[in-house]
Amino acid sequence: MSFYSDQATQFQQIAASIQTRLTNEGSTLDATTYTSLEDQRDALLDNVNAMVTADIQATLAQLKLDQPRLAQCTASLNAAVKTLQKFDQIAAVLAAAVTLATAIASADPGAISSAVVGAEKAVTGMLAKPNVVTMPQTAAAPGTESLTGTVLAIAASDDSAEPGS
Repeated sequence: MSFYSDQATQFQQIAASIQTRLTNEGSTLDATTYTSLEDQRDALLDNVNAMVTADIQATLAQLKLDQPRLAQCTASLNAAVKTLQKFDQIAAVLAAAVTLATAIASADPGAISSAVVGAEKAVTGMLAKPNVVTMPQTAAAPGTESLTGTVLAIAASDDSAEPGS
């Protein structure tokens, strides 16, 4: 953890202390004082979030990441969530997205790299489910017209069907 993250944690603890006092002793305060303390607590928490964000941005800026690949991965996750119809597929892609976002927020290059690979596999695995299967060529039975050729069959996938229809 960096110096600024440590500072943010300290400020967050101050805000938590203010909240505890408001909860325990708020009824003894006049409305103006109570509102003022709430506003100060909120301002402190806003600054905590800004400090943590700035700290993560500074750390990420120093990393040597494959930004085009990371951007493509995130775009693919976004597109997959919009495209997929089955809840279990959406949940799998969302889990990969959460893992990637968590890795980016951690600013750990190894975790980011691993999460990108996992996200790419999740998207590829979900979107690559074919709706059409090519059957192997077969010889015609003696005495029948030739059935030799490629046979297409619709896969058992029911992704496009609306539930309850």
